[in-house]
Amino acid sequence: MTKEGFFRILQNHIIATVQTGDFYELVVGDGLVGSLGSWLEQMEGWKVEAWEHRPIPRRNIRQHRPSTLLHAGRLTDWSRQEVAIHPAGITTRGAREASGVCRAIGEGLIRPALVGIWNPSRRPVWYRRMRRRGYRLELVWHRMEFYRVKLP
Repeated sequence: MTKEGFFRILQNHIIATVQTGDFYELVVGDGLVGSLGSWLEQMEGWKVEAWEHRPIPRRNIRQHRPSTLLHAGRLTDWSRQEVAIHPAGITTRGAREASGVCRAIGEGLIRPALVGIWNPSRRPVWYRRMRRRGYRLELVWHRMEFYRVKLP
């Protein structure tokens, strides 16, 4: 399946059920490869912010997506977060950031409707952590696991 086909499925079956709002990409890389934010920026109602701590990928995302609000550094401690703490969705490609997201959800600091976690090892650690926090694994694509908050 192509990335376009995957995004169409994700959009129709998962994103359509999520209220639009802020979307955070943590360890965003170049902002193109595997980036959900690049697709969401083309849709009405979404505001994408990105965090990248590595200088070369950060320079690349500035070239590829100049309108994206880009933060240098990591977002791992949500208790000291200075931007809006009510993201509708989050994706992360870093284990530190994924742990921070799980911790913040567990502490009640954030409750995004959609969370995407890159899991290159395919071990069930994120599945278990997210399930304990009230999320359900909805979709996996190229080792990116997408979780949606369980509805009561």
